[in-house]
Amino acid sequence: MVFLGAWAFDTSAAANGSLRNVELDGDDLGGESEEAVNDAVDRDAVDFGATEVRIDTGDTTLEATAAELSLAIDRDATASAVLAEGRSGATPLRPLAWARSFVSPYEVEPRYTLRSEQLALVLAGLEGTERRTPVEPTIVASPETVRVQNGVVGRALDPEVVADRLLAAARADEDPITIAVEPETRAPRVSDAEARALAEEAEALTAEPLVVNVSGKTVTFDVPELRGWTRSRMGSDGIELSFDEERIDAALKDRVGSLGDAEPKSASFAVVDGAVRLTPAVVGISCCAEDSATRIAEAIAAGTEVIEVDPLVDEPDLTTEEAYSLGISEPVGTTTLWDGRPQVKSFTTYYEPGAPRVTNIRRIADLTRGAVVLPGETFSLNGHVGQRTREKGFVPAGAIDNGVHVDEVGGGVSQFSTTMFNAAFFAGLPFEAYQAHSEYFSRYPRGREATMGWENPDLAFTNDTPHGILIWTSHTDTSVTVTLYSTQHAFGQQTDQSEERSGRACTRVETTRTITYPDGRTATDTVAARYRDSGARTCDG
Repeated sequence: MVFLGAWAFDTSAAANGSLRNVELDGDDLGGESEEAVNDAVDRDAVDFGATEVRIDTGDTTLEATAAELSLAIDRDATASAVLAEGRSGATPLRPLAWARSFVSPYEVEPRYTLRSEQLALVLAGLEGTERRTPVEPTIVASPETVRVQNGVVGRALDPEVVADRLLAAARADEDPITIAVEPETRAPRVSDAEARALAEEAEALTAEPLVVNVSGKTVTFDVPELRGWTRSRMGSDGIELSFDEERIDAALKDRVGSLGDAEPKSASFAVVDGAVRLTPAVVGISCCAEDSATRIAEAIAAGTEVIEVDPLVDEPDLTTEEAYSLGISEPVGTTTLWDGRPQVKSFTTYYEPGAPRVTNIRRIADLTRGAVVLPGETFSLNGHVGQRTREKGFVPAGAIDNGVHVDEVGGGVSQFSTTMFNAAFFAGLPFEAYQAHSEYFSRYPRGREATMGWENPDLAFTNDTPHGILIWTSHTDTSVTVTLYSTQHAFGQQTDQSEERSGRACTRVETTRTITYPDGRTATDTVAARYRDSGARTCDG
């Protein structure tokens, strides 16, 4: 009873650690806590990683460390074995094993692990030029015939054999670890005879010219060309016949040449003698569809002598049918009066001829003429024209920069944006972005104008109608005009305007617009401007 009580007490005391008299590879770990056991195993694992390994291949000796070959002590498995030692087996026999441990300790051997993928990579590097990878036979084509480049037998260590012997040597506690493994010969997957049979098949398949038709054009590729495309590749089932599709594609495009207009052109509009004229779209067509080379390769492999491939068709952004459906047919808006002159479904502002700013006004008008705003789209003047530069034909002219009059490239284009602003205002279109000048100029409608800068301020409006809108511009020596062509939908009218002081040196002008819709419904919105007094640089004076 005393013996059993001692055993039970000693075992219970070690419930969370190792039993008394447990050794790991000769090191005493008896009666240690789980944490101490893990620490001891970690130290052994680090030491083992530096163990020298020598692999005798017969011709040479490869040297590395256990860690480099991924041979390592399995920390978790080893620690678990230490903690479990003495706790297994039939319960009645455990006290006897415990008593025997005082004379012959429990012995635990380290558990080892090895990553086969890393071992294979390291072995390949260690073997270097001694390692020969098997080379598969290939088909080599020439204009006259199709022949075979024979395969080459490889010679290298088998990673599986090396792994088994390394693990056995580690378990035998060898230091340094020394194993002998002779390289094995490795034959190619495919025999030369199989490759020659495929070459004979390829020669037969390329014995006649191939005729290719595309979009009414016919080209013929003769036997030398077909054989020049012939290749082989390794598939899952062995060697397979293939054809160089990049060369096929290049040869096809070169031989077919042009099929028409390669670049698509969208339908476009112009106004001639007051009437809208539609220039039909052009569909881009060129050689050849993306699958053409693949289809030709498949045709050769199938023994086909005539094949039809498709042209590459590139549709324009705006087709002729889509353009017709936009309903762009007439000037839209209403009639108003400005500068004592009627503005009939268009808007015109005026300038003195010859000044540099006139060059910029006319240039931006030319760049904007013909723009089409689809239903639901927002037109941005800055987005359409981009930055005003000398390369685009703009010149230095007067502008306002933070309240100061300066010269800058593109100065004066605000007169064009103001003209467009008013055309959109009277067409009843909603504004997404605009900003009035900071001081009033009599050449613009007071409170109803828009300046421009890069990248801001910008002028942007949305086409909220069911029809497309054509922006058409024209200019003379003394004026610039913007006309919006569409199908008459809504129109706007200025129905009120108020002014109030803003700060000590500014006046705020608010203009009310009433928009009338086709069903007779009306709505109002406002646009605003704030002008500095003459001589003031800010609204604070």
